[in-house]
Amino acid sequence: MLGVDLSEAPKLARYLASFLRRRLVHVNLQLLYRCTMRCRICDFWQEKYQREPALTTAQVERISDKLASIGPQIVSIGGGEPLLHPDIAGVVRAIARHHFPVMICNGWFVTPALARAVFAAGAYEVSISVDYADPAKHDRQRGVEGAFERAVTALRILAENRVHPYQRVHMISVVMEDNLDDIEPLLRLSRSLGVTYLVTLYSDSRGAKTSRRIPPEVSRRLLELRRRYPAFVALRGYLGRFAESVARGGIGPCHAGRNLCNIDNRGNVSLCIDRADETVGNILEQPPEAIEAALLAAHRRNTCHACWTSCRGSIETLMYGPERLGNLKDYYRMTETLPVGMPPS
Repeated sequence: MLGVDLSEAPKLARYLASFLRRRLVHVNLQLLYRCTMRCRICDFWQEKYQREPALTTAQVERISDKLASIGPQIVSIGGGEPLLHPDIAGVVRAIARHHFPVMICNGWFVTPALARAVFAAGAYEVSISVDYADPAKHDRQRGVEGAFERAVTALRILAENRVHPYQRVHMISVVMEDNLDDIEPLLRLSRSLGVTYLVTLYSDSRGAKTSRRIPPEVSRRLLELRRRYPAFVALRGYLGRFAESVARGGIGPCHAGRNLCNIDNRGNVSLCIDRADETVGNILEQPPEAIEAALLAAHRRNTCHACWTSCRGSIETLMYGPERLGNLKDYYRMTETLPVGMPPS
């Protein structure tokens, strides 16, 4: 995270040290599994997950404290829909004590008061998922009428209620076989809302999700759009490997366990969300050094290369990819400070 408040500089310095040493720097935290939408590309809304508990704020505080002994992390708060948590501002605050909290939401529950509370608590980024420029297609994908309108409204509210210049708001889309033509209209919409734009590549690795025939020209088309639209701030090295991932069924080697991991709503730790049932330990019950050692051991055994989603793709592009200088420049564009009330140029 390059854009930070001066008071956050020591935390950033420790994070950069971990990054340069290629240690654990990114955690996906599944706060809860409940969701009011019925997305066709996710199964966490299904009945088997609805009885799952949510992490309490006190549990998140313990997780945050334990992760701090490994080093500051980018902690991506997800679910389910994280804004269903009754104390989401407290959760963000607990993580922000030691780490850099970011969040992906569907936008349904965003209000001006909630946006200000989340940003005041220390969120660095909030992203809202929008996969189609056609409201009806987005609503069908989400299984809820009015989902598109609420997502767009949420982006506008979040952009208007940032508290600090280093805080960012992104629209994010899952790239699939049927929405490549939607990317440019979504970029224009992002620009009109004063937010930046990201994508992640669809993964069918978890559950019984449908495989999708993503066009082989996906990287060429995304990179061309990125050149034309400054709001498209995804790393060029990440986008450039979409076509390879489509052709090969993923990208290897995977560095999950060494550089990133997943923590679920019970504190169980795994390499990634797609393999959440293959736990290596529980961070609420075990010391952090034991968790880190177990993750590294699982990483050494791991032969999976079945995805190229942004949670690993962006980190691995910066750590191991070519064009290091160009990708660092892109990362700066993704995280640079932006005066409150001013849209990205």
